[in-house]
Amino acid sequence: MSQWCIRPGGPFSQEEPSAVRTEPSPHSRMEAKMYGAGSELSIVSRSTMSTWISDNNFVDEIHKKRRRVCKRWRKTCTRDLLYRRLPFLSWITKYDFSKLLSDANAGMAVSLTAIPQTIGYAAVAGLPAQIGLYSAFMGPLMYIFFGTVREISVGPNSVLALMINSYVSEGGVAYAVILAFLTGIIQLIIGLLNLGFIVDLISAPVISGFCSAAALTAIATQMKGLLGLKFQGSNFLGVWRGVFENLSDINYYDAGLGFLTIFILLIMRKLNCMMNLEVFKGQSWLQNRWISRVLWFLSSSRNASVLIFSCLAAYLLEINGLNQLTLSGDIEPGLPTFKLPPFQIERQVDDDEIQVLNFSDICAEIGAMGIALFPLVSILEQVAIAKTYSHGKSTDATQEIITLGIGNIAGSFVGAMPISASFGRSAVQSSSGVRTPMVNVFSSGVILLALGLLMPAFYYLPKAVLAAVVISSVMFLVEYEEIKPMWKSRRIELLPLVLTFLSCLFVNMEFGIILGAGFHLLLLLHLGNKPKISVGEIQAINVIKTSTAESTMVNTSAIEAKRIRLICDRSLHFPGIETFRSRINEVIHDEGCEKLIIIADLERVLEMDYTSLKVLKCIYADLQKREHTLIFDKANDVIQQHLTTAMEIPVSAFIQITRHNITV
Repeated sequence: MSQWCIRPGGPFSQEEPSAVRTEPSPHSRMEAKMYGAGSELSIVSRSTMSTWISDNNFVDEIHKKRRRVCKRWRKTCTRDLLYRRLPFLSWITKYDFSKLLSDANAGMAVSLTAIPQTIGYAAVAGLPAQIGLYSAFMGPLMYIFFGTVREISVGPNSVLALMINSYVSEGGVAYAVILAFLTGIIQLIIGLLNLGFIVDLISAPVISGFCSAAALTAIATQMKGLLGLKFQGSNFLGVWRGVFENLSDINYYDAGLGFLTIFILLIMRKLNCMMNLEVFKGQSWLQNRWISRVLWFLSSSRNASVLIFSCLAAYLLEINGLNQLTLSGDIEPGLPTFKLPPFQIERQVDDDEIQVLNFSDICAEIGAMGIALFPLVSILEQVAIAKTYSHGKSTDATQEIITLGIGNIAGSFVGAMPISASFGRSAVQSSSGVRTPMVNVFSSGVILLALGLLMPAFYYLPKAVLAAVVISSVMFLVEYEEIKPMWKSRRIELLPLVLTFLSCLFVNMEFGIILGAGFHLLLLLHLGNKPKISVGEIQAINVIKTSTAESTMVNTSAIEAKRIRLICDRSLHFPGIETFRSRINEVIHDEGCEKLIIIADLERVLEMDYTSLKVLKCIYADLQKREHTLIFDKANDVIQQHLTTAMEIPVSAFIQITRHNITV
């Protein structure tokens, strides 16, 4: 039977008399309460009252959750986050005419470097020349809005171009565009999920070996164009084998022009440093501001200069019927069309059959290794260059990764190849007095102008000159200077460097960097988790304070047993705990005593994994059976708690030595 209570302003009113009971049934007990004179009374069942209360609690919980969500949203969506994700908002309001002039000057200088370089890198990748230029303008445009470092110039580079070559030889231009799209998607996910720490797993020796091998392979691939040879071969060994097999077919006009161009480019590269040479320091005319600016301009525009003069010379020879040089040929003119990446391609299998590959088939042919490594290598270069030009400030690596992802995705819609930052072009941009990322508007504008107007002129570009531009750019990526300091400091880390270098050079780039990174991680696990255990003998005068709640003082000088102290220099994990066990057994064997007090100094041991805790429990029990005593000195609270509660080692085994004499 339901019970009743009276409350004011209840859910039942006089308009609903049927819901109000004024007489309780004989089998029910009435509970009434008067809420002041003149208040409206309503009689409500206890079940209705509990429902009403629970409904109010439910509404309160909803309001609390909504307030918590709003609070988190306000903390997340802040003005600082907006400025981090859209960095151009922090400088666009302060942009003025002086910055515009500086950025325009820097943009022109960078574009004169970028045009011949990107055409050359497209050749390294086995792509048409216009693909390199498509890649050189879309990425920088995205960097205006999302980039954080004004000195960075993004676009094609030698390492990515070399990695793309093997995929292009299999699937053509479509594979390069799909790789750009996949690279951008993965980079965007990595950035949004703050997974940039992945690049920290690749060490400096591995990167040095990888970049050096990439540079030598890029130089090897350009030997065909430099010497005017035609044969199949794209890897390091294949190219050099082809060169020696076709020595009789060398075009000496191409070879002479190519080596002369390399010599001129190297000389022009040093023009900017001429004033610092000892022989020229006394020459007052070199200290003139305008002279120094001219030398700087000639140095930074050296690639464009040799490109223009070689095209002009080849044209004059061609119209006079004297041209013996190998020319680049027709390059598709015009601006790129904005369209979806080729998620479906058709491939001619034979004369009568056409194979249709959808997006999943293309991804399967590219392979998981290629899909994973392109974003990783691209991020490595981007973050490394961003840190180089951070001017002592902290680098927002996450934002750089997001920017790179957006640039690659946008580039795939205009038929571009994967991009990243370029050391050479970034150096030119930095030395040109760049003020803001707006510099990319001017560099991209010049590249678009070249695409629209200058492509027919590049028909006369000698392939030997293009090869010379690439060789003179990448030859400085061979990081031989890393070997000497590494030999003097950490010789063992030459192993991953050499392993990465050789495997990249003689197998392929993807396998080499994975092998080198994996080997170095295993090497660090082996060295880092192999503790050094030093042994010392504690003399008779010892005062030991136990770690129990009573904190009793124990004088061990009366104990007739030799006391040995083992000092561990680092945290204990499962690869190194067996070293600790072996050291204890060696000490017991060397001492030859019936009883030993072994004091394990754990002051430097910050943590232990479960395997180490379990092995310590076994060591403790084993020593007890052999009538030896194991005592833990200076163990931190966490380790002591784990050993006492989980491993059931008594608290009396933990001590704090307050006075001792040690003989090591």
